[in-house]
Amino acid sequence: MSFTLKHIKHYSGHLAAYGVCVVLSVVFTMATALSVADFVKILFPPEGNAAMVPKGDASLLSQGLQLLYEWLVGFGPRMALVYFALVVFGLYALKNIFSYLSLIQMATIRCKVVRDIRNQLFDKAMHIPLAYYGSHRKGDMLTHFGSDMTEYEESTLNSIGQLVTAIVSMVLYVAMLFYISVKLTLFVLCMLPIIAVVISGITRKLRRKSLKLQELGAYLTSLMEETVGGLKVIKAYTAIEFSNHRYQMANEKYARMRTRVLRRIDLSSPVSDFMGNAVVIGILLFGSAMVLQGDAQLTADLFVSYIMMFVLMIPPSKELSTAISQMKKGRACVDRLEQFLDTRETVTDAENAQPFAELKKEIHFNHVGFHYNEGTEVLKSIDLTIAKGSTVALVGSSGSGKSTMTDLLMRFYDCTSGTITFDGTPITQLLMADLRSRIGVVAQETILFNDTIANNIAFGMPDATRDQIIEAAKVANAHNFILQQPQGYDTPIGDGGEGLSGGQCQRISIARAVLRNPDILILDEATSALDTESERLVQESLERIMTHRTAVVVAHRLSTIQHADKIVVLEGGEIVETGTHAELMARKGRYYQLVELQKIQ
Repeated sequence: MSFTLKHIKHYSGHLAAYGVCVVLSVVFTMATALSVADFVKILFPPEGNAAMVPKGDASLLSQGLQLLYEWLVGFGPRMALVYFALVVFGLYALKNIFSYLSLIQMATIRCKVVRDIRNQLFDKAMHIPLAYYGSHRKGDMLTHFGSDMTEYEESTLNSIGQLVTAIVSMVLYVAMLFYISVKLTLFVLCMLPIIAVVISGITRKLRRKSLKLQELGAYLTSLMEETVGGLKVIKAYTAIEFSNHRYQMANEKYARMRTRVLRRIDLSSPVSDFMGNAVVIGILLFGSAMVLQGDAQLTADLFVSYIMMFVLMIPPSKELSTAISQMKKGRACVDRLEQFLDTRETVTDAENAQPFAELKKEIHFNHVGFHYNEGTEVLKSIDLTIAKGSTVALVGSSGSGKSTMTDLLMRFYDCTSGTITFDGTPITQLLMADLRSRIGVVAQETILFNDTIANNIAFGMPDATRDQIIEAAKVANAHNFILQQPQGYDTPIGDGGEGLSGGQCQRISIARAVLRNPDILILDEATSALDTESERLVQESLERIMTHRTAVVVAHRLSTIQHADKIVVLEGGEIVETGTHAELMARKGRYYQLVELQKIQ
């Protein structure tokens, strides 16, 4: 509940308006029920002066109803019924108007709270450490935005509206019932604990079952996401039946659990309905005895209004039990949302972080160590200087730590030992936004979005002009093939750039980096997945944009980095060799072995 209240409190104005509308709606409903007493007296007029209520002995309610009765019967019996119908019609109209206004206020609160939480989830997803994605399923993340939020809105936010309405209604109804007859209302209240015990017994296990249901739903989403992403592999390995069976088994388990949860939720409503009707029967017996005994407080006409008001109280009491059941069910998704939003952001700006305008001298790795998990060292005491304007190539076998070094440069992770400095300033003391804005990245895995070519090139730079986009595309050797597309720069490229070849996608990625005009370039095996012709075109683009820039190149094909100013050979997370291509070949060490292996291949 605290999670929801924390978000709802920002809309106190809407909450106040909602409360006022609910109260007025209930008040006019009670007025309608009380007016039934006059309807009974109009149909069955009391004999002689019995209709007159002694002012000194009567309650304000009885006096008010007496005045209404006297006003109505002044028009004659037939017209009295007509005017009575008009009064009731007006009361019902006012009741429904305020009921509608309360629903509008609650709908506004629900939509704004859901909007706020979605924004928080997205912001958290952007800032959360990359290590989080390595240990959690993508389906879990998607479920937070999808079924978790849907469940939260339907089970929790909607139930809070029902809960408030039910509580306000029941408090006002009970107060009025006490006002009419204390003795009869105390009799009713003695029966309520029995109803509460029965309902709580039904809803007790809902939270645990609902949490399991949400976890199964997240697993289903993960399976779907993985299956769609790996469809080529599934078809190639004729694993369609296997994938179908795996999904169907998980879906069957989810359906069984959902059935159990819904059965328990649906049971609370008929049980509370049955218990409510049992109380009505008790009221009829006990109240009738009071009227027949001539109870001065409870007259026959007021007893009819009492019964009607209690009947009107049954729906709110049912809504109360249903709302509590739904909130217990929704608590599972609230726990999941809270857990995600409370995930600690380990890579953040320091309080005294400095701006970073440009690299003036050098980048230095000072005995840098790093591990993703305790006990698994990825980098060990890396000591390396990258001078401004130079090209440094990182080579080595898979898992030697090449890409990890570039991730540390982008500050996707922080070093676990040692420091990385830019012109002598530790990277942790630089504003991340400034640092990353001065670095351009071209990776092996090209990330393009389902948008136009122009918007992909200008991603993150909404103020870029069309001329700047075209110029960047020319530098990246992409302008000519873009013009050949059906709509030129405005051609949609589909999901992940499916409408383009690998080389074309890579050149668009290079154009994106060029448009940022970065001081530092990180090229992470940018040509390793391309064919020979595409590699040649992309390599030309890369050589063009590396001119006068500081470049860190992670290379798989060693022929592409022979002209690097410095080649750094990594093995097992350690630097084993450094030098130019010629120097390393002359030593005939690890670099020489790697070059010879590629010649054989």
